[in-house]
Amino acid sequence: MPHALLRNLRTWRQFRNDPPLITVELNKFALLNNLHAIHSLAPKWQVAPVLKSNAYGHGLEPIATLLDKADNIPFFCVDSYFEIKVLRGVGIIHPLLVLGFTPTATIVKNRYKDISFTIASLKQMEELWEKRVHERVHVKFDTGMHRQGILPTEIENVIKIALRNELFIEGIFSHLADAENENSTITGAQIEKWNVIAEIFQNRISRIRYYHLANSAGFGDADKMNANVGRTGIALYGMNSGNLPISLSPVLSMRSVVSDVRTVESGETVGYARTFTTQRTTRIATVPVGYFEGVDRRLSNTGSFLINGIAAPLLGRVSMNMSVCDVTNVPNVHEGSSVLIMSNQSNDPNSIENMAKKCDTIPHDILVHIPMHLRRVIL
Repeated sequence: MPHALLRNLRTWRQFRNDPPLITVELNKFALLNNLHAIHSLAPKWQVAPVLKSNAYGHGLEPIATLLDKADNIPFFCVDSYFEIKVLRGVGIIHPLLVLGFTPTATIVKNRYKDISFTIASLKQMEELWEKRVHERVHVKFDTGMHRQGILPTEIENVIKIALRNELFIEGIFSHLADAENENSTITGAQIEKWNVIAEIFQNRISRIRYYHLANSAGFGDADKMNANVGRTGIALYGMNSGNLPISLSPVLSMRSVVSDVRTVESGETVGYARTFTTQRTTRIATVPVGYFEGVDRRLSNTGSFLINGIAAPLLGRVSMNMSVCDVTNVPNVHEGSSVLIMSNQSNDPNSIENMAKKCDTIPHDILVHIPMHLRRVIL
């Protein structure tokens, strides 16, 4: 699978100068301003951008390139060794931390510099020590998320392995389960557990550089945490899911064009399964964007695109590569007219946040389904 994705990336580069039907726009200043705003919540911390899952759908290469020279970033967070290959392949020089699971065999074979791996089990720590692996690692503890991580009761075993002086523990971290909810008792309990863990390691192993617990929403509780780094994903891209006391701006928008305009009479149906029936003579526009391109199928008959600044409701089912919208009330629509598929204005009906609400999901879910092959343009 990674080899296929690399081939797709090379193909995308080869043909990216062809006239695009769909363009994903990235606002450089929004990205950098978001980073600055997040840092203002924890001025004593460094901020680690989370670039996993193709930078939350924004594009791994362009987002990393924009951030590679930014100040006060200790490392980029990725999910997999494949993402390391992509970033090093395009010349990104920042240190990288793999948050996801990496097989021991892959860690042993790593030849890239400034790479750190997450270790979330005593078993893997022992394996790495036995193989005399000298790669840098961040040890993850389970403080309440209960997905992965070493239990706090196993701290002494971790310290014993670390003091053998073979394994370089660069960082200690955990992850918050409920930070989006204000005054969460779960978050409070996790912070208490975390602070105990951090203090133990600070007193026992002085060479550990990084302590990090907060995700984006967790920055609101920065003053309660014994840490020096915070990780930010969704807030970096402009979504304030944790009600943080800062102003954020969405980074991404998506545009396409009208490929067809026609008029259908009252009583006709539109799209697969005939889920929409016109109640009047209706002017409709076809747009070459569907659920393969990231327009969630749950937006069928409920979502809208913006054409000439006016919301054009989606009619019928969103197809794999096409959607149809009602332009009866939108003047001057013709083949080639610009269509704003996803808006970077939070109040627009087709903003990422509002799309997510209509689909009863989270913005992350909408964003990560924007495919890699679509052209990213930096504004």
